[in-house]
Amino acid sequence: MAKNLTREEFLTMLKDVLEVQEIPDPILKQVGDLVLNYRFSYVEIARCLVYNVDVLKHKIAIEYGIRHICLNLREKAEKYFKQLELDQRKQQGEAAKVVEYQENNIIFHISSLENKKRQPKQLDISDIDVTEGDS
Repeated sequence: MAKNLTREEFLTMLKDVLEVQEIPDPILKQVGDLVLNYRFSYVEIARCLVYNVDVLKHKIAIEYGIRHICLNLREKAEKYFKQLELDQRKQQGEAAKVVEYQENNIIFHISSLENKKRQPKQLDISDIDVTEGDS
């Protein structure tokens, strides 16, 4: 999720999470309350709601609003998304190392030879020098 959301981006996301065409006025008032009185950013509200729906698998009941969800999940959602970001950075770092390693090495994929049995080396008797008198 982006570090900053515009109000329009946030409202679009909120419609998706609530699964509504128009956001009810009580929800908009709760958003304003969270922003003004509790110093939530749009990103924090969005993270709380996404955490509630996607991670905890809870449905948001519009009649109860979102205020209590955000107040109860603020720290957990923040911790979850920080860990998610750290994991993504780690994966990107590992992927960059693999690409660098592959650019510096030639990699052979010889899976077609794995099933073939190794044949013993054949010795040609005519290649042996059998002269007498060797000491």
